[in-house]
Amino acid sequence: MEAAAVKKKKGFKMPHGYVVIFMILIFVSVMTYVIPAGQYQRVENETGTEVVVPDSFEYIESTPVPFWLIPNYIMESMEENADIIFGILIVGAGLEVLLSTGVFHAFCSRLSKACQGKEKFFIPLFMLLFACIGITQSTNKFIGFTPIGVMLAATLGYDAIVGVSIVMLGIGIGFSSGIFASTTAVAQGLVGLPAYSGISMRIVAFVVLYVITAVFVVRYGERCRKDPTKSAVYGCPDIQNFDISAMDTPIEKRHWLVLVVFLGSFAVLIYGCLRYGWTLTQNAIVFMWMGILSGFAYGYTPSKIAQEFVKGAKGMISAALITGLGAACTLIMDEANILDTVVMGMSSVMNYLPHILQAPAMLIINMIASVFVTSGTGQAAVVMPILAPVADLSGISRQILVLAYRLGDGICGYAQPHGGSLMPFIAAANIPYDRWMKFFGKLWGLWILACVIIMMVCVVIGYH
Repeated sequence: MEAAAVKKKKGFKMPHGYVVIFMILIFVSVMTYVIPAGQYQRVENETGTEVVVPDSFEYIESTPVPFWLIPNYIMESMEENADIIFGILIVGAGLEVLLSTGVFHAFCSRLSKACQGKEKFFIPLFMLLFACIGITQSTNKFIGFTPIGVMLAATLGYDAIVGVSIVMLGIGIGFSSGIFASTTAVAQGLVGLPAYSGISMRIVAFVVLYVITAVFVVRYGERCRKDPTKSAVYGCPDIQNFDISAMDTPIEKRHWLVLVVFLGSFAVLIYGCLRYGWTLTQNAIVFMWMGILSGFAYGYTPSKIAQEFVKGAKGMISAALITGLGAACTLIMDEANILDTVVMGMSSVMNYLPHILQAPAMLIINMIASVFVTSGTGQAAVVMPILAPVADLSGISRQILVLAYRLGDGICGYAQPHGGSLMPFIAAANIPYDRWMKFFGKLWGLWILACVIIMMVCVVIGYH
């Protein structure tokens, strides 16, 4: 029997997300020994933002970071990102109280019955809603909506990736195009342009990215709904899913009260973000109140609310900690002083390219820079002053430079395992990074191609 037994060939299995990021940290540590240290001089501009001085680059003494110090930088990163980490925990906790009332099970069940035969129209509809929200807001403020997106997708017969895409990629479209993003105004201010000027091509970018993404996700969702084996997460254990049969929940009077609490909280959240520029910290406070009020509205005792609150926080631990873990990359590169060397090297390549390819090159430079600087504002402060004179000498308008920065910074966040725009979302749904990229890889390629074409069109029409 043993001799006749056939040994099954073990296929490659993607490591846990934490392992992937730790491997990236080790790679960055090795690069600190390879890339020479260098720096630009920095000064404060009239707005108080610290920016680099072009043509001031100089090599300095190498300060590599050995791999055994990586845990030190992880802990420092956790401290610096404590507001985001605890914010994610509180958001998940408050949302769990709301979900435990069954309000979304009941209303999603009714929605799925009303949408029979029209399911594919609701993906672009809900994605457009989040895309409009993302015009002025950053992605990580809405991590807590991941379970809602997954639940909505499940009731319509789609997998968890569709649910995550509706929320994360929806907001990502609005954020990446930068129509009214705060980082757009920062970048324009750094190169002497009026805030939010040149809006036309950013609107074009929004429309193009939205159409590409909506069509891609709808086609993927319909394919997987007809044949579940086509799903990128098919056979993957621990994926966040919802039992469809359990969603056949009748709507109770108390559910209407909970729905009012949710809609009221959502309205307050959006108003606060638009009017006062709330961060994840303020959003978490809204979610805390939402959880408490929805619990009482459904008739929960204080102890029951507390139990669900703790349960929700536990479910978000992986998503919260992975944010601080990934941010350690930037700390290591800052300590080793290799960021400025990378940017200087990339900008020097511009002089050897044809004019029509220089704008796409600026896009690629910003995409690479976003790998090293996960903060949009930080990236603008480093890249804009360096590339502005390069753009002037190349005959590229500074509006094109700003658009290249916004698109380059935006579209990379949803493929980077060490950034804060992707991993918390897919970790909240227990989607492994390799399964996400199996789905997103082709779409990301379409995004890059579309942005390159947009850059070339900007050059041709003289966008300024």
